[in-house]
Amino acid sequence: MKIVHTSDWHLGARLREEDRADEHRAFLDWLAALMAEERPDALVVAGDVFDVKAPSPQAQNLYYGFLARIVRDRLCRTVVVIAGNHDNPKFLAAPSELLENLGIAVVSSASGDPREGVVPVADESGRPGLVVAALPFLFDAELSNFGRGAVPEDAPRDDRIRAGWDLRVRAAVAAAKTSFPGVPVVAVAHCTLPGARFSDADSERCRRVGGLDSCDPAPFAGADYVALGHLHVPQAVRGAEAAMFYSGSPLRMSFDEAGCAKSVHVVEFGPAGAPPAVRTAEVPGAVPLLTLRGAPEDVKKRLAALVAADPAKRRFVRLQLENFSGRADSHWAETRAIAKESATLVLEEHDLRPFPGAASGLRVFAGRDLRGVSPREVAERKLRTSGMHHAEERIAALLEKFDEAAKEALS
Repeated sequence: MKIVHTSDWHLGARLREEDRADEHRAFLDWLAALMAEERPDALVVAGDVFDVKAPSPQAQNLYYGFLARIVRDRLCRTVVVIAGNHDNPKFLAAPSELLENLGIAVVSSASGDPREGVVPVADESGRPGLVVAALPFLFDAELSNFGRGAVPEDAPRDDRIRAGWDLRVRAAVAAAKTSFPGVPVVAVAHCTLPGARFSDADSERCRRVGGLDSCDPAPFAGADYVALGHLHVPQAVRGAEAAMFYSGSPLRMSFDEAGCAKSVHVVEFGPAGAPPAVRTAEVPGAVPLLTLRGAPEDVKKRLAALVAADPAKRRFVRLQLENFSGRADSHWAETRAIAKESATLVLEEHDLRPFPGAASGLRVFAGRDLRGVSPREVAERKLRTSGMHHAEERIAALLEKFDEAAKEALS
């Protein structure tokens, strides 16, 4: 039996304001080609299918179009999808009845009955060849409820969360083993486990559950393979009894992930009791993410050389200026002019000088009576003097949202 394990597609995601649908489409084309070559029995998607809870029609078309391709080209017999913290469980589950008839199981919420997350995967003869115990992302309130009764009533809430996690994961694995004895068990979960490597807070959110930095891997002990989602760096979980792997995100979700190789895992199960063989299939890089850091003249020179080398090559660039005096505005104008007629997009601009060298910032209010300063004035000043140097369109959009939030708060 063989599975392909992937996660954290984040369909619909943008890097700053730049749409990445073409990159996602290229990844899904590559994944379909990989499955056509590997002929897995199942595809396992370990959460965060979408980037937001109300995905755009374009993001939905990518997702359902890919599922349709799997069915049309018979790329595998079973697909298992769980909800991540970015997904809307009800939205993801809406077409479940239709998808089930196509061999696609969507497990978006964890009920009190762990058997609801058990999905058998048939072998070539039609008999169950392995079984999946699917666990979507569990929020602290859910885990706290699962843990009630397992700890004293006056126990801290984090103790209930720990107990709830332990009970629910063990129950899921046990339900899979009991329902289909003698076949490999694949547990699928969206969570943070201890010792794992993080990307950055911009691309990985909701790492903590309640007051806990990570979840205990011990309850997965009965599984033969644990397919994990949530963290974007592909990696094995060290020191665990079972084979546990994060497949990571297929796209580099931020500039801090620029040097991270992206992949999916191909997992093959052999004789009973033997550990699975796990191979890494590296996802081809789509749009390069580059950071140019240094004094303004050096950064401008390097950016110009980059553009001149291949004006038609699409790149996302982050500029970080340091070791200079005066305002950064003129430098930003010049760097934008350098890249203007090329496919190179400058998406982030940072002034790395320590305060107060970077900008006057909120110091402008130091000599004023703060009773005469409006919240909106402070917000606008902060945006205009930020080291990020937001574009005017971005400032206008953020101030519009600020006005909406302020109106709602004061109503």
